[in-house]
Amino acid sequence: MTGRGAQVSEPHSRLARDSAVVGAATMASRLLGFARDVLVARLLGGGPVADAYLAALRLPNLIRRVLGEGGLNAPFVPLYLGITRERGPEEARRFAAEAAGNLAVLLLLLVAAGEILAPWLVLGLAGGFADEPATLAFAAYYTRLMLPFLLLTTLAALLAALLNAERRFAVAALAPALMNAVLLGLLLVLHLHGAAPEKAAQWLAAGVSLTGLAHLALILLALRGLGLPRPVLRWSPDMTRLLRTGGATLLAASAGQLVLLVATQIASTEPGAVSALYYADRVFQLPLGFVGVAMGTVVLSDMAGAAGRDGPDAMLGRSLALGLALALPAGAALVALADPIVSVLFEHGRFEAADRMRTAGALAAFGYGLPFAIAAKVFGQVYFARRLPRLPLLSGIFAVLVAALAGLGLAAGGNAAQMAALAATFAFATQAAVLGAMLVRDGIWRPSVGNLRPIAASLAASMLMLASLPILLAVLSGPLAPDRPFLHRAAALASICTSGIVVYAVAAWLLGAFGALPLRKRRA
Repeated sequence: MTGRGAQVSEPHSRLARDSAVVGAATMASRLLGFARDVLVARLLGGGPVADAYLAALRLPNLIRRVLGEGGLNAPFVPLYLGITRERGPEEARRFAAEAAGNLAVLLLLLVAAGEILAPWLVLGLAGGFADEPATLAFAAYYTRLMLPFLLLTTLAALLAALLNAERRFAVAALAPALMNAVLLGLLLVLHLHGAAPEKAAQWLAAGVSLTGLAHLALILLALRGLGLPRPVLRWSPDMTRLLRTGGATLLAASAGQLVLLVATQIASTEPGAVSALYYADRVFQLPLGFVGVAMGTVVLSDMAGAAGRDGPDAMLGRSLALGLALALPAGAALVALADPIVSVLFEHGRFEAADRMRTAGALAAFGYGLPFAIAAKVFGQVYFARRLPRLPLLSGIFAVLVAALAGLGLAAGGNAAQMAALAATFAFATQAAVLGAMLVRDGIWRPSVGNLRPIAASLAASMLMLASLPILLAVLSGPLAPDRPFLHRAAALASICTSGIVVYAVAAWLLGAFGALPLRKRRA
C-alpha cells in the first residue's frame, strides 16, 4: 500500500470501526431497553395506567435520545475542537467547565418550573388526556417523579460530548445501556412481587430519575483522566458563541424526536393508542439507534475534524451509503414482520391481541420511514459540522408541521397509533428530501455514481430479502403460533430474522453494495 493509499483508507476504516463501536453499544442499550419494555407491557398492558406512564415517559425519552445519545455533540463538538485548534486543549477544557456550570443552573430552574407545571406539561405531550382526568392525574404524578432525570442526564450528556470530542466514544455510548439495566432490574423485582399497575408505574417513574444519576456517575468516572476543571459560573465569549449557535443546533438535532411528540399528540385521541405507539417506537428505535446514533456521533466528530482541511462534504457520500446499507433492509423487515415481532415480544400478561394489532400497524408504518430518518440524520451532520444549523432547523420545523398536518388528515382513518406513525414517516421523508435538495443546490453534495451505486445495490438486495420473508413466515408459521411456548416463538422469529440477514448480505455482496463502503483498508 502506498503512502497516499494508507492516508485515504485510514479515515474510512476508522469511520467504520468507530461507527461499529458506537452502534454496538447503542444496540446493547436498545436490547436492554427492549427487555425492559417487554416487562413494562407485561406489568402495565395497554390501559389508562400504561397510557399515563408512557406519556410521562415521552419527556425523559426525548431528553435521553436527543441529549444522552449524541444531540449535544452537534453544538458542542465543533466549537470545542475549534477552540482546541486555535488556542490549545487547556482553553477548550476551561470552556467545557464553563458550559457545565451554567447549564447546571439553567437545568435547576427548568426542573423546578416543571414540578409546578406538571399537568400542563402532560397536556403539551398528550392533549387528548384533557378528557380523561384520572389518566391526566396519573401522568402528572409520574412526570414529577421523572423530572430530576432532566437535570442529571443533560449534565451527563454535555460531559459525554466532551468525551466524544476527544474521540473516546465507548463509555459515552455504553452509558444508556447502564441506565436501561437499572430499570430492568427494578422491573424484575416488581414483576416477581406481582405489583399492581398503579404501584409498578410509580416505582418505575422514580427509577427513571435514578438512571439519570447512574448516567452522570459513569461519565464522571470516565472523565477523570482528562484533567477537566471544576464547573464554574462564568460567562465568556465562547459561551456566547455556544448560546448563539447551540440553541438552533439543538432544536435542529431534536427534530426527529419532536416529530414523535407530535405523533403522541395524535395518538392520545384514542384510548390505548399512546401505549401502542410507544411500543412500536421502541422496536423502531433498535435499528434507528444502531445506525442513527453512530451517524450523529462518529460522523459528526470526523466531519468537524475535517472541516478545516477538505470540508465535511468529502465524507457525505460514504456516510450516506453506509447508513442506508443498514437502514434499507431493517426498514423492509419492520414492514414485513411487524405482526410476528410485536406478538412474540409483547403479547404476554396484560398485553392482549387488540394491543398487538394496534402496535403492529404502527410498527409497519414506522418501517417505511426508517431510511428517510437515517438520510436526514446524515445530511444534517454536514451543516452541524460547519456550524450552520439554520437549514436543519428550518427543515425540522417544516417536518414537525408536516407531521401535524398529516396527522389531522389521517385522523379519520382509524387506528390512531398507526396513523400517528404514518404521519411521522411523512415528516421524516420531508426532512430528508429538503436537506438533500439543499445540499445539492448549494453545491455541498454532488452525488456521484460511486456513491449512488452501493445505495441502489442495497435497495435491490433489500427487495430480494423482502421477497424471501413470506416464504420463511410460511415455513415457520407453526412455531410462531400464539399458543406455542415463548422460547419456541422467539427462536422461530430469530431464525426468520437471521435468514433474512443472510439473504440480504449475500445479495448485497453479489450486487456490489459493499464495494464503496469503508469496511476495510484497500490497496492503492
